[in-house]
Amino acid sequence: MFGQAAYLDNTIADYHYYYGLALAKLQRFKEAERAINRALTHTPFNADYIAELGYIYLQLSFPHRAKSNFEKAIKIDPLNKRAIEGLKNILG
Repeated sequence: MFGQAAYLDNTIADYHYYYGLALAKLQRFKEAERAINRALTHTPFNADYIAELGYIYLQLSFPHRAKSNFEKAIKIDPLNKRAIEGLKNILG
């Protein structure tokens, strides 16, 4: 349904974001990356979107991209729990 909602009104970032989350749960990580990147074109400074993209990059075996996303999310929102957890996982 999120994919359909994003198709019907592609200007709403949340539609793309939640579609990306649904795709990630289905382990369709490349598609999830595209969906969340579309969300970020509408709201480029959303720390939650950026942090989730970091987790997708971890699943795609791109730890440097993931780390960069987590750091960017923390710069925007220093209390973003998902970004802090993701960065801790990478740094050990």
